[in-house]
Amino acid sequence: MILRDMTRAECEATLSTNSIGHLGCISGNRPYVVPIRYVYQKRVFYSFSLPGKKIDSLRFNPRVCVQVEQLVTSEEWKSVLLEGLYRELPDDEKDHGEHMRAWQLLQERGNWWEPGAYKPEGVAHPDAQTRPVFYRVEIDTLSGRQATMA
Repeated sequence: MILRDMTRAECEATLSTNSIGHLGCISGNRPYVVPIRYVYQKRVFYSFSLPGKKIDSLRFNPRVCVQVEQLVTSEEWKSVLLEGLYRELPDDEKDHGEHMRAWQLLQERGNWWEPGAYKPEGVAHPDAQTRPVFYRVEIDTLSGRQATMA
């Protein structure tokens, strides 16, 4: 097995072709890692969550990391790690355009939100407890490793 660092372009290609990753943040004073669905396009990383422990933790400490892997076999794989800052995209006057862009890109992926569907216009919004929170990760660092067979 040969292990090598990936270029930024290779890392971005891996992020673009996948849609499930693992978000790491701090909850209280402990690490907290959860699977997320996401979309990465044109150097922007979008995701969403229902309100809860993850969003509370991100609002308190916006530093995050996201790990994405692409497994072929146990000896052939790619792993990408991005680190950055959580930035919420509320559906308000300032962020409406980016909020809608995140929603549109995510809904293009199959099963982007399995428990239900987010309908931004023409449907009465659920209360704040059940309304999804859209966000982006402003990337500070991006790195990756790839293992291949000789």
